[in-house]
Amino acid sequence: MGELSIRWIGQGGYLLSDGSTTLCIDPYLSDVVNRVAGRPRMVEPPFPPAALYCDAVICTHDHLDHVDIDAIAQFRGNGMHFFAPTHAENTLRTCGVSAYTPFDEGAVFRVGDFEIEAVYAHHSVPAIGVILRHGELTLYFSGDTEYHEKLEALAARHLDVMVICINGKLGNMNAQEAVRLTQILDPVLAIPTHYGMFASNTVDPREFTAHVPQSRALVYNEEYVVKELLENV
Repeated sequence: MGELSIRWIGQGGYLLSDGSTTLCIDPYLSDVVNRVAGRPRMVEPPFPPAALYCDAVICTHDHLDHVDIDAIAQFRGNGMHFFAPTHAENTLRTCGVSAYTPFDEGAVFRVGDFEIEAVYAHHSVPAIGVILRHGELTLYFSGDTEYHEKLEALAARHLDVMVICINGKLGNMNAQEAVRLTQILDPVLAIPTHYGMFASNTVDPREFTAHVPQSRALVYNEEYVVKELLENV
């Protein structure tokens, strides 16, 4: 089992790899939100959609910046398997996805040396967060979610890494609520996410990091070794 790396590819999107298996969470690689809703990207995609090669894609819910219909249509032939809530199945099928597994709250699967679990999220459409286990590491990706007391139960998971939305708009908790949840869950490392993509739906990550001693904002499209991040908290 190789060292686990993490790479923020914008909005709520992440690539995680151990050298043998690669997972991608919520890749937003096109400009479809601009095409549909007139909201352009603030940063260029990290790579073309057709260049995404991974073993599995996890989509946390059926919104365009998480189920990127323009990008997914270019993924075909790359051999990846999709995990997403049942609510997103029709959208994925319309994009040509055939390798799909329902991934609703409580579902647990293995992909290589990763264990993935769908956990509660409170959003404007059916959505999930993701618990990812790799070796001794436990990571939590909130996906899009408002603050809800049910999220507090994740304190029992003894999180190493918590990746938490902070933008406070369109069904997401704000930075202050994210700080509160971080204090309750008490991860070793907290990473703010879901900002910097759309001018109408962003926030300064320092509104979170200034109040969470064990936090770090990742640099867009830069790869990090998770254990090294944890060692430098």
